[in-house]
Amino acid sequence: MQEKLIAMMDRYLECLVANDPSTLPIAKNLKITENGYPVQLGQGLLETASEITYRHYIPDAPTGQIVLYGVARETMKLANFLVRLKVESDVITEIETIIAREGTASIANPASMKEPKPIYSTILDPSERTPREEMIAAAESYFNCIEDNTANVPFHRECNRTANGQQTTNSGPVPLSCLGQFEKKIFAYITKVRNRRYVIVEEQKGLVFGVFMMDVPARKEHFDLFPIPMEHLPVHMITPHTIYLAELFKIVKGQIRQIEALMFNTTLGAHSGWPDMK
Repeated sequence: MQEKLIAMMDRYLECLVANDPSTLPIAKNLKITENGYPVQLGQGLLETASEITYRHYIPDAPTGQIVLYGVARETMKLANFLVRLKVESDVITEIETIIAREGTASIANPASMKEPKPIYSTILDPSERTPREEMIAAAESYFNCIEDNTANVPFHRECNRTANGQQTTNSGPVPLSCLGQFEKKIFAYITKVRNRRYVIVEEQKGLVFGVFMMDVPARKEHFDLFPIPMEHLPVHMITPHTIYLAELFKIVKGQIRQIEALMFNTTLGAHSGWPDMK
């Protein structure tokens, strides 16, 4: 089943770069969104993509879904994007696309993305696996602690996070670890994480994937603990907005070992267009 899902995604990507979805096997009741808005099949990225330069497949046979983290050349620019397909009876019933274009995210380095990190495809030894509900609880603690400005998150000591192709932990001007960032409360500017959807929970590989909306009211006091002075931050970070976030967690023995994020800034209060779920 995983091979069939990957083949369906490859078929979708072929249609994407051809800008022609006419050969896709789709359901009559297909639901399709791009960056949270309902679109018609053939609109958006399906009109503008010309090449796929990076592919990271996350198939989930039990739910009939596959997620792809990718980089697309769109006109002349590279953009980080994500596609989720749901397949039932060999037809696509859901297409969810998220695109982080240049200028819409606080950080981005799509050109750096060449090969997926092997850690995500590694099958865990049974002794390293975590039950489904505990995996979701680990991810939930991550978002709950962002809201509460606490640090009770089960991070592995070697945990790192990459967002839009750029490593955001243990590097840069403030090289803090995953846990260190929470201990320093640098996410205090994010006041709420809502519309939480845990779409894929795969115990053999220890993967939890979901989509989340993080609200940034951008009041000055919310940035008091951020390691860079507010006046030196880009304007799109210090104005009211919602961070539209797709995040993948690798969980080993109940601890978050690696994080891969795709994110962009949108209107404060925006919704993903899909219902909350766990």
